[in-house]
Amino acid sequence: MRKYKVNREQPVKLPSKEAMAKYKDFSRLTHEYDNVVKRPKKPLYKDKKMFIFIIIVALLAVLIARSMAEEEAEEETPSGTEATE
Repeated sequence: MRKYKVNREQPVKLPSKEAMAKYKDFSRLTHEYDNVVKRPKKPLYKDKKMFIFIIIVALLAVLIARSMAEEEAEEETPSGTEATE
């Protein structure tokens, strides 16, 4: 089990009243929470930036799949049957 060192000689550090009042703005807190948690109002396909991002990801997936298929096709062909020039 860990042993913890508790400093009881030092005075307790409490935030000032202004610092506490700064973080007691619950309307702003709920507004920020709602912005983080709620779903976006626009669907992804109607949001221009997200639509472009989705297209780029899809194109990358297609390119990777094609290159993997080409590599597998090259590995499957025997070296003696390739046409030499």
